Amino acid sequence: MEDKLYWVWLNQIKGLGPIKVKNLLDYFTDAKGVWESNLEEITAIEGIGSSLGNRIITSKGKFDFEKEYISLNKFGVKVVTLVDKCYPKLLKEIYDSPPVLYYKGDLSKINRPSLSIVGSRRYTTYGKAIANKLSKRLTELGVNIVSGMARGIDTFAHQGALEGGITYAILGSGIDHIYPPENAALAKRIAKEGAILTPFHLGTRPFAKNFPARNRIISGLSLGTIVVEATRKSGSLITADMALEQGREVFAIPGDITKEQSQGTNRLIKSGAKLVQNIDDILEELPLLEGINSYDEEYGINLQKDNSLENRKNKLMKELSEKQKIVYRRLSYTPQQFEYLLNTISLNSAQLNTVLLELEIKGMIEQLPGKRFRLAN
Repeated sequence: MEDKLYWVWLNQIKGLGPIKVKNLLDYFTDAKGVWESNLEEITAIEGIGSSLGNRIITSKGKFDFEKEYISLNKFGVKVVTLVDKCYPKLLKEIYDSPPVLYYKGDLSKINRPSLSIVGSRRYTTYGKAIANKLSKRLTELGVNIVSGMARGIDTFAHQGALEGGITYAILGSGIDHIYPPENAALAKRIAKEGAILTPFHLGTRPFAKNFPARNRIISGLSLGTIVVEATRKSGSLITADMALEQGREVFAIPGDITKEQSQGTNRLIKSGAKLVQNIDDILEELPLLEGINSYDEEYGINLQKDNSLENRKNKLMKELSEKQKIVYRRLSYTPQQFEYLLNTISLNSAQLNTVLLELEIKGMIEQLPGKRFRLAN
């Protein structure tokens, strides 16, 4: 634990962000090496001027190893650093991965495929249901769910994930300052099944300036970020932007255009985010999760694997014409109106009617009342 305390010391120095820490580590190998260095050596490192160099040297006299050790043990907090084998692999890939993460729980499964689910604190009944059920279904697949444990959609995502598997909560505060306070019991449950993590040392309160760093970790830990509901100025849109910067996928649940909570998600879709109408829309973008047949009566979600059905569909796909493939790929397990298909596919009404009939005869799609079409089970 002593070596970890050098990292804790380094992480507490004001003005020493992840990039500057990495520059120091490239030269001194580890945090203990920085501790043992002198001012001349430190100020020779790129980005470390005399002012910051002096602050680093001065901080040594203020850091109490024993006091920090006692505090970490008091709150049951563990520390993982950039050089540890259990440091999350995906997070290590981003440009400014945090040098230190404080956590409670278990990180042994954190490198399994993960998706983040985020959204507005001001939610609708629809958003709550989707966040909860989507998280549950994905964890049943073996996917970890990552979120920020904020009020609203984040909370429901964690709760749904706990019903099916593992979830990780990223905080914008120290672990001794759970926010919002009403989620203290939820934090304990998450720590039993997964972990709560933060880049902020003990004693750090949930100031607004902390949350961009929290959001970068949420997106950085995930193959993709799913935004369930978001107002125009929602913090979850920042998480989506960060996911794009990190080269990760961004998904959005479409919403009622009359609801404020749909403005952000609908705008994301307009800007190129992947529209999610069922879990297939997520799985097809993520190679690690391919081969799952998914359907649900209520929400278009069912994760029962059916290889025989998949094999049959793959064989039929090879026999389809180009027009048939275009129409088939546009459909999902959620029913689509004929007019919607006509407006989104470069076929005239007669051609579309013909192709739909051909696909229905093949047993690949089915027609519902009101001239609605969906993929067949």
